[in-house]
Amino acid sequence: MNTGQILEFFQKAVSKNRVSHAFIIYGGTEEERKSVAIDIARIIECRTSPKICSNCYSCKTIPSGQFPDVHMVQPEKRNLSIDEVRSIKENMYTKPYYGSRRIFIIETDWMQQPAANSLLKIMEEPPSYGMIIILTRNNKNFLPTIISRAINLKINPDIEMSFDPKTTEEFVQILQSAKKKNWQELFKSAEGISRNSTREEIEHLFDSIISIVRQKVLAAAGFNQSLPEKKHSDIIDVDEYRVLAEILDKRQYLRFNVNTRIFLELLAIKLSTPKWRNWQTR
Repeated sequence: MNTGQILEFFQKAVSKNRVSHAFIIYGGTEEERKSVAIDIARIIECRTSPKICSNCYSCKTIPSGQFPDVHMVQPEKRNLSIDEVRSIKENMYTKPYYGSRRIFIIETDWMQQPAANSLLKIMEEPPSYGMIIILTRNNKNFLPTIISRAINLKINPDIEMSFDPKTTEEFVQILQSAKKKNWQELFKSAEGISRNSTREEIEHLFDSIISIVRQKVLAAAGFNQSLPEKKHSDIIDVDEYRVLAEILDKRQYLRFNVNTRIFLELLAIKLSTPKWRNWQTR
């Protein structure tokens, strides 16, 4: 779904009085997810709901964070803690001051176990006016029970090479340096991407690389007639399925506070020399 379709979904839900108490919005960019969540809150709280008038008190104050019944929760390093969930619980069960609902927009990519269990209890027994919107890059990082308790909406399901052209050029340089065994240039390029790109942008880069590798594997197996053309597919030399499996296994390290420069260096070496078998990051 694109962002417009998600907002249309909410407008229809409001008009039919069928708005759920919990949603997980994932995929897309951080800006897209946050923008959608703010507009969802405006759809629900606007005086002309399900339309957005952009002129009422709700519409004007929700984007700035001044509306009393819409709360933004932004954990440090996007890791939701038990203390933050306790704060949500304390405010969730207080009736709305001005609007029709108490809305909590939580930006998080993972949760500590106690926080996840506590949030699950809130989602299982929410007040009639309570609503939780979780914004995340990937909903697979959460407990299955949390995922099942919410309506999951994905933004932009088709991942393409949409990152900054300069980042693309720098990653190409990393691969070329790895093939030539020019380690000084490789380290310099990896440092440049790590310094100038957010972790989310690097995740998008990584997902696009996986998409390219998958295409090459399928093409090698003869399933290339219906495959779309991938930009920059010529920069990656992969001819074995095992390589794809190993690359997919390494994606988990981006979920933690791993050094992205070292991660990119190792990934470049692996992609450029697929005959290697013992690439380890542990």
